[in-house]
Amino acid sequence: MNIVIIGATGGIGSCLSQHLAKSHNLFIGSRNLNEIVDLTSVLDQKNLKNKVGCEVVDVQNNESIKNMFSRAEEFLGSIDCIINSSGSLLLKPAHLTDELELENVFRTNVFSCFGILKYGFKYLRKNGGSLIFFSSSASRVGLKNHEAIASAKAAVSGFVLSAASTYAKYNIRVNAIAPGLVDTPLTEKIINNKISLDYSTKMHGLNRIGKPENFIPIIDSLIDSRSDWITGQTFCVDGGLSNIK
Repeated sequence: MNIVIIGATGGIGSCLSQHLAKSHNLFIGSRNLNEIVDLTSVLDQKNLKNKVGCEVVDVQNNESIKNMFSRAEEFLGSIDCIINSSGSLLLKPAHLTDELELENVFRTNVFSCFGILKYGFKYLRKNGGSLIFFSSSASRVGLKNHEAIASAKAAVSGFVLSAASTYAKYNIRVNAIAPGLVDTPLTEKIINNKISLDYSTKMHGLNRIGKPENFIPIIDSLIDSRSDWITGQTFCVDGGLSNIK
């Protein structure tokens, strides 16, 4: 299978890239040139049987997204699956959040989905395929100071529902994964603060925070051809944050 992973150098994206490269051809994208080159080099050394290509991509820029997909198809020959693990985190109450901060959250988390589907559709429509986005369990429960990110991630889940309906006739499946708190560089301020970490941990029913590798099973399942009847879903992988106390 030929897979494009966007946000590939983040905590979850890097973990998924290293796992999927063992069995699939990858084209990975990230906004950081040095990080994407380093990750590609690591993957090349570990997975000699599969191809790994890369491109710098800014998910807030549609032209950058368009160019990345063009390079991806040129490198892979075709595209079967697109995973967008890019994202951001802003923890502020609404009255302290300025317009630029809010715009950045939505451009990174919501507008990027539109750009990825807009320009990825050209390649997926040829043979059908799978699109996987990342929402958040913060959009399903009331968490303090999450107004911006919760509303953006709720928009991702809504986007997935509508897109799954629109593109079903092309045999394109669209799903999302909603994490709880995961130990990644994006959340290090929470993880490194004992009070915040203890408070956050207790909100998860399993009384522990997640690890990037916790997302490998759901990704493996969603890209599997036997899951070709699953679309329009948001799967909570969150240690029980969204549904048990």
